[in-house]
Amino acid sequence: MRIALIRRRYSATGGAENYLERLGEELQRRGHVITLVCEEWKESGGVLGVVRVVQSSDPAGFAEGVQAMNLKKEFDLVFSLERVPGCDLYRAGDGVHAEWLEQRARYAPVLGPLRTWLNPKNGVMNRLERELYRAENTGRIIANSRMIKDSIVRRFGYPAERIDVVYNGVPFKKFSSGDREAGRKALGLAKDAYVILLVGAGEERKGVRYARAAVERVPGAQLVVIDKPVTSPLPDVYAAADVFLLPTLYDPFANVTLEAMAAGLPVITTSHNGASEILTHEKDGYILERADDVESMVKYLIQLQRSEERARFKKSTQYIAMQYDINDNVDQTALIFEKIKRA
Repeated sequence: MRIALIRRRYSATGGAENYLERLGEELQRRGHVITLVCEEWKESGGVLGVVRVVQSSDPAGFAEGVQAMNLKKEFDLVFSLERVPGCDLYRAGDGVHAEWLEQRARYAPVLGPLRTWLNPKNGVMNRLERELYRAENTGRIIANSRMIKDSIVRRFGYPAERIDVVYNGVPFKKFSSGDREAGRKALGLAKDAYVILLVGAGEERKGVRYARAAVERVPGAQLVVIDKPVTSPLPDVYAAADVFLLPTLYDPFANVTLEAMAAGLPVITTSHNGASEILTHEKDGYILERADDVESMVKYLIQLQRSEERARFKKSTQYIAMQYDINDNVDQTALIFEKIKRA
């Protein structure tokens, strides 16, 4: 199939961008012809095939620019990972913007709404989503968690039968083979340090302040926050850690959760991370109902200071991560392509 993949910009720390590159590479390997439609992208070495640039400087302008290209005349499938009404298939990897704003207000009743009001982009994103999630404007939707599917149906009335839940995928072999010693050396960590890792950009949304508050109360614990690209390989970074902590306020499905699980780390995250749907509390990790539940975080981190306690999680977390390899994700996504093709 001739497929147009749509994503506005590249961010080295963005889960959606990294997912798109993995997906595009695998689709090309399977014989599809890929064109990336974007505002700007990093040099990908041809991984994503042809790159077509849209001249714009904001989300609304980008959506209008893509719509003006009338891509359906040229491609068998228009697959967007950006809020662009009129596509055949939209992957809601960024979730529902209004839900994030509600969570922000929940944890910061004064500052949250103020930040939202001061940034006009929030109104633009909400308007784009209202257009995008009208049944007549988007052929089909992929949600990367049940949380996101339910939210789209509840808020916008989009037909549930036209939403497929496909969880994220990561290259399991890559993230399960990190070098602990190399990772600790690169990060300047002592061999015997108890290391808590948090990976993700966006300090407010990722709940970094709650993670810091918890780790400060655990004697001997050290928090490492990776919120920008690092020079050392990411698998080594995960291997250097003992526990993965992500008290996120809102994440449709934090890909870093799967990466940490592939590395065999016990995970502490919240029920507002769609990835929590593949976890069993106290078996594969710990699920918090609130991002600011510092007391529970401290309790779990103290329990996990014991190496034998961490070891009991490794087998189950890696087993789950194996079930969500990127190739399985591509298989499920390709089946949805066929549904659209037949329609």
